[in-house]
Amino acid sequence: MKLNLIILLLIALLGCEAVPKDAKQTHIDNKLVGVWEGEYLEKDGTTKKWMQTRKEDGTYRIEFRLVEVDGTVNRFSELGLWWIKDGLFHELVPSSMKYPDSYQYHFKDDNCIEFLLVDSRESIDDIGKYYFVECRSDTIPLAIVID
Repeated sequence: MKLNLIILLLIALLGCEAVPKDAKQTHIDNKLVGVWEGEYLEKDGTTKKWMQTRKEDGTYRIEFRLVEVDGTVNRFSELGLWWIKDGLFHELVPSSMKYPDSYQYHFKDDNCIEFLLVDSRESIDDIGKYYFVECRSDTIPLAIVID
């Protein structure tokens, strides 16, 4: 029984370290809470669509649907953390990222937000300039290609 308690305690302590200090010292913009949809047309012609649910506790779940040029559809999901710090929106997938992606964000209106990637230690070389729009789930934006 003591061994089980020690193992549980170790797991809990290790889990605490997985959340970066930045995420603990920030705030949540309540206007970003809710269900949002987005679409992005990649340079190779793949259309990336997603539905993201951001919660007030700083967690999110995002469901992706990738439609390849040949019509092949791939789906996957991700769980992560989000927060606002220094006027930037930050996202982190603790299971696969050590550092968060950071975005400038601007509300076009009450239902749509523009995002521009400004820092990504994980993937900025692969993405380049990454701009997209998310709208509340009842409004879907048009696909966008940015060179």
